[in-house]
Amino acid sequence: MKDFTRGPGESMPGKIVSDWRQLPGRVVQVWHYDQLVDEGSVETVSVDGGILWLEQTGPIERRMVVKELGIGQQVRVIG
Repeated sequence: MKDFTRGPGESMPGKIVSDWRQLPGRVVQVWHYDQLVDEGSVETVSVDGGILWLEQTGPIERRMVVKELGIGQQVRVIG
């Protein structure tokens, strides 16, 4: 299993985005504090910007990500 934890001195890639409504079609990473938990292309976002659907490669093709404040969650645009 690949280690997605950021090492000491390593910076996180991309730009943090708080308004998810601008993300459809963009490649993003989902972080929880210093740990990368998911990556993929944003397929669609709910009207209020609180939920996004992430297209992925591999055995799990789609994942719903719910915006949760105060838990160290970050979505970063990388492409």
